[in-house]
Amino acid sequence: MEIVDVRKEVLEEVDLMGRKGYFTELRVDKETVPEGMHCYELRHGDDGGFPVSVEENVRVNYFGAVLLAEELELGEEKALQFGYEDFGYTGEQMYLSQVIGGREPGSFKDGKELAEFVKETFPITEEEGQKLVGYMEGHGYLLGHMDGEMFRGDLCNGQDKVDWEPYTIDDAVDAVAEWNFEMLKDAEAAVTNPKDMIDFANKKSCLDSLREDEQILDKMFDRTKYGKEIDALAVTLAEALIEDMSREGGIDAAVRKMTDQIKAGEDLLPDVSPALKKNGGRSR
Repeated sequence: MEIVDVRKEVLEEVDLMGRKGYFTELRVDKETVPEGMHCYELRHGDDGGFPVSVEENVRVNYFGAVLLAEELELGEEKALQFGYEDFGYTGEQMYLSQVIGGREPGSFKDGKELAEFVKETFPITEEEGQKLVGYMEGHGYLLGHMDGEMFRGDLCNGQDKVDWEPYTIDDAVDAVAEWNFEMLKDAEAAVTNPKDMIDFANKKSCLDSLREDEQILDKMFDRTKYGKEIDALAVTLAEALIEDMSREGGIDAAVRKMTDQIKAGEDLLPDVSPALKKNGGRSR
């Protein structure tokens, strides 16, 4: 199993025996644990589905590592047993740098700052960056950064409280493209039922603006990992269709087989990432 620098990992916030901890399923290089934090390892039971003890070192049935601000008294056995109710995920994710000292990411002021931040990994123009920043703010989110990593801040609790989570530029483009798609559908419906000519002109202007955004976002989405995986999916499906067409039954049987597979929910592309399988990219 890979041994990681815990300072660079996204950690799951957990509750362990009434203590707040930060969990990773990978093995942690203990040399990377900062002063003031204590790293312990969790052992799972024979079923492998749930941790049953916290120990200094686990060689067999390793479940993961947890960092605590409080040092545990493990006793002579160097282990503490616990029950199902003593361990749980809070649903929060964060880097260790957020935990120590209560630091928070700084938000991007505009598209220029965002474009500068991602220029080495996902080059975008200032205009493209502004689309992402603008749509995010319009839906109650901020994009930010800290220690070279990207974050998304949720403003649902008001401007005085921002809930930050690790995020990626691919996910930002995917989310904004999906919002644009949904807004386009609403705008297309609205423009067909105006109150008067002034209302029609306003709704038509909104629709035209969204269509311009769509062209920009389509090109961005094609460069994301989701866009590339959709291209791979299309190639795989086309190759499978061509192969089936050469068999008995011809094109009709091949199309019928593919339709039946899709209806049955069969996995037609096992190499596509779990993230793409989960949300399917955009509903284009």
